Amino acid sequence: MKTDLNTQLLNSFYIPASDITPTNAQKVMIILHGLGDSLESYKIFTQEINVTGLSYLLLNAPKKYYFGYSWYDIPPNNPVPGIENSVKTLTKIINEIVEKNSNIDYSDIFIGGFSQGGCVSLETAYQLDHKLGGIVLMSPRIYPERRPQQLSKCLKETAIFCAHGSLDPVIDINQTKAGIDHLVSLGANAQFHAYEMEHEIDIDEVIQLRNWLNEHL
Repeated sequence: MKTDLNTQLLNSFYIPASDITPTNAQKVMIILHGLGDSLESYKIFTQEINVTGLSYLLLNAPKKYYFGYSWYDIPPNNPVPGIENSVKTLTKIINEIVEKNSNIDYSDIFIGGFSQGGCVSLETAYQLDHKLGGIVLMSPRIYPERRPQQLSKCLKETAIFCAHGSLDPVIDINQTKAGIDHLVSLGANAQFHAYEMEHEIDIDEVIQLRNWLNEHL
């Protein structure tokens, strides 16, 4: 069955699952990069995850930032307009995938990303009215003032994997953990994993993420 994951909303790159699944359903993970990076960095990352039956849609953020791209402005500029615009775009892409592909439902879609990409993924889940396959947050910035006071349908029913470095000099691990603890206190199914690393993705994190994805496919 033909799957169309091309989107006109952002520059993207689709990596289909390399194996044949036993059903017509297809699982897809949408990955958002961090500040100043691009989708190119995550082509190798998908190979490292190496999960059977999972396709990937890599996205570039809409705004140029030095040699890469940005999902939203950082202080002293106001990040809120960029976050909200990126959330709208990611939501449209998720809806577009489901509408164009009869073999993909919302529960077949995973969203996630690193740093800014993790922030936008979680902010999207704050508002989304559908259960997803899962949410993957890698060293995300979670703004305390933007935490929800009640869970969306997405956060009530979708599992979350969150990882952060204990030595991160860019985003304080305690701020991220507090954000996840807040969601758990509201009833979210979220796992938080700390690794002895800086603002990066560690191989131990990839292995644990792979195991988590296999549990939720």
